[in-house]
Amino acid sequence: MAESERQPGAWTALFRFEWTKMAGRRITWVPFIVVLLVATIIVVAVHNSEFKFPRMAFEREGKHFGNKSEFVNGYFVASGTLWAMFEMLLPIFISVASGLMVAGEVEQGTLRACLIRPVSRARLILSKFAMLWVYAMLISLFAVSTLTLLDVANFGRGTVYLMNGQFHNGEGYSTITVDEAPIRLAWAWLLGSLGMTVLASLALLISSLVETAAMSYVVTLSVYFAFMILRQFPFLEWMYPYLFVTHMLRWQQVFFSEIKWGDIYVSVIHEFAYIVTFLSAAVMLFKERDIKS
Repeated sequence: MAESERQPGAWTALFRFEWTKMAGRRITWVPFIVVLLVATIIVVAVHNSEFKFPRMAFEREGKHFGNKSEFVNGYFVASGTLWAMFEMLLPIFISVASGLMVAGEVEQGTLRACLIRPVSRARLILSKFAMLWVYAMLISLFAVSTLTLLDVANFGRGTVYLMNGQFHNGEGYSTITVDEAPIRLAWAWLLGSLGMTVLASLALLISSLVETAAMSYVVTLSVYFAFMILRQFPFLEWMYPYLFVTHMLRWQQVFFSEIKWGDIYVSVIHEFAYIVTFLSAAVMLFKERDIKS
């Protein structure tokens, strides 16, 4: 290890350097605009919808509502639309940010200049992962808080009634009190952002292997969506526990009437194991990589 790396401020300086690069990319901030736009569209759509199909689904479970105002509130809308963020939008944003970290810098010719500095490759890749972790936490927090604030401002607060099937929690419906709903949304943010961090570690591994940022995005998202598709086939249920996406989706469990903490605990352990595995592989491969440009 270089002498400069042993200095107390070495990590801080490296983090600051990586954050400056990430913050300087315009594409880093585009997802925040997209999330705000999507949240606004959801508000407009809810205003114009009568929720006939959800009411019919509740009626089949013995819960009757005269009109949508009896069950549609800000917490209901926010909870019911989080899947679009954590399963569709945020994985794309995280994959793009991760792809730019290594493959993007190789493509631009800036990574070689970074390696000239007295810093080990392992420390460099770990600092990049740290920035991706912070980014995953921030974009997830922005998504959850934006959905919640806009929806509550437009539809108010109230008891949350949710169909369990929407969150892969079995049959029937769950009831969450108005005071408990913000806590459940906070848990969804924490667990959802951990899932995004798993994807970031995988994307960083792939970014360390390929030559261009575009290839990194394509491969990462192909792996992610391929595994998500595998989860749609009931005859492959035996495979579900071994797919990293299964544990990434565990945030959905917080919207069950009684949170299944045991399942969540197991999934969190799996997610940390995936992060360590993907990140370790990324470090080893990056150490051996020949940076030619």
